Amino acid sequence: MSAREKISIKKLGIIAGGGVLPRQLQNACAKKSIETVIIGFKGYTDQVSPDYWTRIGASGRTVNYLKSQNITDLVMIGAIKRPSVFDLWPDWITFKFFVKAWLHSFGDNDLLTAARQELESIGFKLHGVHEFLPELLMPEGILGNHVPQDGHQIDVQVGIRAARDLGQVDKGQAVLVKDGKVIAREDRRGTSAMIKRYGQKGALLVKMCKPQQDKDLDLPTLGPKTIELCAAKKITGIVGQAGATLLVERAQSLQTANQNGIFVLGVTIDGGH
Repeated sequence: MSAREKISIKKLGIIAGGGVLPRQLQNACAKKSIETVIIGFKGYTDQVSPDYWTRIGASGRTVNYLKSQNITDLVMIGAIKRPSVFDLWPDWITFKFFVKAWLHSFGDNDLLTAARQELESIGFKLHGVHEFLPELLMPEGILGNHVPQDGHQIDVQVGIRAARDLGQVDKGQAVLVKDGKVIAREDRRGTSAMIKRYGQKGALLVKMCKPQQDKDLDLPTLGPKTIELCAAKKITGIVGQAGATLLVERAQSLQTANQNGIFVLGVTIDGGH
């Protein structure tokens, strides 16, 4: 999206999960004079006040509400944990979507792509949060006060390849590497669970965008909580993909990294982001 197209948006629907990103997006829109309508999920949305509360399975009512508010542009942002059976109990629109998804999809990225196609088929246009908050994107290079040591170069390269391979099969975005070997790969439980279980002194966390990722829906995210977990496990460094990773609450994140001797590195992947 160009700057001119951004300015042309007068009203934005925010499908808000948990965490600070929905609130940051709302504030950024206010500065740009973009009116927002926020959809919150019961039990998940916690940092922003929704205009309309819903649950994951109630897509039909949510779509009707968005249309009643003359919303055509949407951003889906924020964390959603594994939903309960009650959350997933579907209305007709949700049921139709899941039937299509189950017939054609296998991984998270496939499901997100199917969700995008379904929303666009009924008249919505989806945008990435970075279109409104480009400063969230991780830049290239060293971001904090600490730098990788010579021995870390191999771990960084091993981690990049392993994380990209993991993403290629749509299993996850992050790995832990130490002494040139992958010691853990992210699974459905997420990055935090991997760090809590397998993090160890001297390891590196490497988190990359999946090669086939829909960058408007699910960019990898790093923030203070991730860095605090790494510090607790005495992880030495954190590597993210420049231009394709969201670094949330950057000042606080880097302060935590600096205080704990952790280097933070943004890397560019050959062939682009």
